[in-house]
Amino acid sequence: MNKTGYEKLKSILEPVYLDDKFADAYAEWSGEGYVLNADELMQILGRYDLTDELKENLCASLDHLKADPAIVEYMTFITWVMCDARYTYYIEDKTDFNLTRTGDTGRMVTFFICMSCIRHAMKDLEKRHIPASLYEDIPHRMLKRQMDKIIRDDDYFVDDLQWQANFYSLSIYLFDRFLFVPCRFDDPYTFYRKDDDVVGIADDELMVDTEGQIVNSDADPDEEDPGIRNGHYYGAFRKDRKVAFVTKRSETDTSVTGYRISPCGFVTDHVVTLDKSEYKQILKRDDWMIGFHIPSGEGYTPARVRSSMKPAWDFFNKYYPEIPFKGFWSASWLYDGRLSLLLPEDSNIVRVQRQLFNYSGGWNGEMLYLELYGDVDMPLTDVPKRTSLQKKVARYLENGGKFCEPGMVYFPEELDKDYEQMIYITPEDLDRQDELFETNGLKGRVG
Repeated sequence: MNKTGYEKLKSILEPVYLDDKFADAYAEWSGEGYVLNADELMQILGRYDLTDELKENLCASLDHLKADPAIVEYMTFITWVMCDARYTYYIEDKTDFNLTRTGDTGRMVTFFICMSCIRHAMKDLEKRHIPASLYEDIPHRMLKRQMDKIIRDDDYFVDDLQWQANFYSLSIYLFDRFLFVPCRFDDPYTFYRKDDDVVGIADDELMVDTEGQIVNSDADPDEEDPGIRNGHYYGAFRKDRKVAFVTKRSETDTSVTGYRISPCGFVTDHVVTLDKSEYKQILKRDDWMIGFHIPSGEGYTPARVRSSMKPAWDFFNKYYPEIPFKGFWSASWLYDGRLSLLLPEDSNIVRVQRQLFNYSGGWNGEMLYLELYGDVDMPLTDVPKRTSLQKKVARYLENGGKFCEPGMVYFPEELDKDYEQMIYITPEDLDRQDELFETNGLKGRVG
């Protein structure tokens, strides 16, 4: 394919929003990618109840876009980025591949790119000899909702493209109860192992608040307080939270010294020195991990976590041997140790937390509010209080409590251990967490 040139192509088509990194991607691109045809589109959408009129409109719109060589080049390039270069050129939150210079069909471009990704990604999976049964339904976990929008509202906009791209590029897989996708570890910690002892060390110069949570040093001083929504405070970090200490880390040929991370989900002010002849590095920033994602529904239990992780580990190491996976990674409100203040020790949420090495990612607690109540802009006085957890969280927030969204890591050496026992967390870690909560007055906010 003859390349038009990145800036010229942008000026011709005027994409809604491309991050600056796409210029580097275009320079690297050698013409790979794919744009599907109308017949292939209908094969993908065959399981949906589409009217003849909608089918004709979809096919005609796709043919109209494909008649323009510049659009074909652009769609081919973006398909390549989303499928073949997705781990180098991540899609940002604001990314919008739709075009402003192609009339009404411009609003359909991202949708057709996603459909093209399905066809293009299949080629790689077929080369890897991955059974089709493992991926053929994956894109429809997102596409069903998209088609409902199209049929009902003539709305082609792909919400949360950053997340949905995993499904259209056939990069994410379901094993038993949970979803798994390759990712890079991108948090400021390094992990070490000595036999069954796993220790996390914080990077240098991290600001940590009184609750052991990272303070984002990149926060815009002119932005609205992230904990405030329409004048309401919903348990997220406040802008004015105090820095309790700043981490330091040093390393020699024989040892590493730094602030220890509690596997309960916070950075401690306890400085440790690890002997490298005893403690081996098992994870550092930018290493490959298997992302662990939690669909809604029943079955969030320690047993199902394990029965999902084991086949996922075997699958990715078998079919992606070129990627040196180090373990599992995730981020979720479900890992917040504050929930142990509201829930019994034998609750599934607490029991799963106790399997994992949880850590502070510096992320706010809005996700908990969204998952429990459905809308982060809903005033606390109006939230539904049907479940026990909804009631307890509402009382906790009313009393001034707050939440965060921790990350977690989990390593393959633990896959055969007793999942009913704490793996990384010790009784001493729980005692220190209790002391931290007590010192910050969190226990007194439990209703």
